[in-house]
Amino acid sequence: MNPFPCDLLVLNARPWSDGAPVPGADAIAVRSGVITAVGRGAELEGLAGPRTRRADAAGATVTPGLSDAHLHLVQWARSLDELSLHDSANRSEALARLARHLAAHPGDEVVVGRGWDSNGWDTPPDRVSLDRVTADRPVLLHSRDFHSLWVNSAALARAGVTRATPDPDGGRIERDAAGEPSGVLREHAVRPFAALEARVENASDLERVRRAVRRLHGHGVTAVHDFEGAGAQRVLRVLTRDRGPRVRVLMHIAHEGLDAALDLGLGSGVGDDWFRLGAVKLFADGTLGSRTAALLEPYDGTTLRGLDLLPPAELAAIVARALGGGLSVAVHAIGDRACRVSLDAFEAVSGAAARVALPPRIEHAQLVDPADMPRFGRLGVAASMQPVHCTSDLDLAGRFWKGRVSSSYPWRSLLEHGALLAFGSDAPVEEPSVAHGLHAAVTRERGDGTPAGGFVPGQRVKLDDALAAYTSGPAKLAGSWPRLGRLAPGATADLVVWSGDLHRLPPGALRQAFPRLTVLEGEVVHEAPASRGSDDLSLGAGGRVGAR
Repeated sequence: MNPFPCDLLVLNARPWSDGAPVPGADAIAVRSGVITAVGRGAELEGLAGPRTRRADAAGATVTPGLSDAHLHLVQWARSLDELSLHDSANRSEALARLARHLAAHPGDEVVVGRGWDSNGWDTPPDRVSLDRVTADRPVLLHSRDFHSLWVNSAALARAGVTRATPDPDGGRIERDAAGEPSGVLREHAVRPFAALEARVENASDLERVRRAVRRLHGHGVTAVHDFEGAGAQRVLRVLTRDRGPRVRVLMHIAHEGLDAALDLGLGSGVGDDWFRLGAVKLFADGTLGSRTAALLEPYDGTTLRGLDLLPPAELAAIVARALGGGLSVAVHAIGDRACRVSLDAFEAVSGAAARVALPPRIEHAQLVDPADMPRFGRLGVAASMQPVHCTSDLDLAGRFWKGRVSSSYPWRSLLEHGALLAFGSDAPVEEPSVAHGLHAAVTRERGDGTPAGGFVPGQRVKLDDALAAYTSGPAKLAGSWPRLGRLAPGATADLVVWSGDLHRLPPGALRQAFPRLTVLEGEVVHEAPASRGSDDLSLGAGGRVGAR
């Protein structure tokens, strides 16, 4: 009789790890939160005991626990309770949704909404149309990309923004024909409204985040790389130490926290596999949707080249200072000019980067000049990218980057040049669905299968590469590989049992795949309901395996 039986035995599985299905293996044994064996079920049965739980994967893929390498967890959690303007076809529809929300939530407190995208609207957002619906109640409506804000006259007055207010460095106040603020603010021009929004934040953030974490578990996500400020850091630190649903957190440091971090002698990588300090987050530019991403050449059909949210010389100085103090750097860079100046900054201090515990990284990299592709791998700069951004924004990319679209969302080119790739969602900009991300990465098609053959199909990646970008890639960026991000004896038992064999699914069907079972440190934290599909995961010997 085995004196140390395993707690969980996953059988009839197709284990996947380290870039490929594990050869000759169809079972995984877990004991005390650690993977003890990956091999043949007939052999691993000897590790079981009378109290071992058996999970029949029914031939489905089992991957390591999945990471979302770029999201804003507290913001996403809040967005689930706020007014949603996503997919509003025009300004009238957005205003109608706002009117219904105001009627259902009377009062005089600030209203916050999220998700509008005016690129396809026949009339632009403005304060006058908002004022007709809102009267004197302040309203703050974030754009889908979170780099623009649509506000009414009451919010402008509360924030003290008038026609005399100059555009800030790295920001723009849109103005009407009379020179008055139109109600749309870009990039750093949104900062005066932060205090208004802070008034509606309250102590319920922790409970909101707990609910959001349960949704992450449903997507198979067991670890996140979070990009928020000190307030969110306090919430997430409690989350990872508290009872209840948890997720592993690599917490990046906002630019404004750099001085304090250096004064305290904090370094990237400090912490443990539940909560670890990441890189300093800097913004080189804006976004495609707001046409503030910094480009080498103008947006097609315009004279706009985007905005440098940090002038190149200042960006380089901050990168050198952070790396010299033991802090890695993550630079938001979407346009090709922003990517180039970010790489220039890293190259200028490449020796310092090699001495920092976690790799430097560029976030998004949605348009990269071909001459800069090899620099990622050569400099050891990781590319943290979001596959669904490609399929959500392909019409805009085709419209404004027409002559250079072959270099947009260049996942395959970066991989071929040796870059470490990590995938995420940028939630709340997108839903943190790994299945949707896998589908976008492998097909470069929308959920409806368009465009047929994919948008710039030469930049598609193989399923194994996409899975690695959700597992080992983020774990290496977090300093937790090989304990996390792989299925092997001695690794922490974070794993996902999928709804089927991902490698046998047609690429277009990846979007419908889902986790049957999510296991975090040996504990089942998500189990899909039996009604979700016909190939239900069956759990023997008592059903749920230590579920919370």
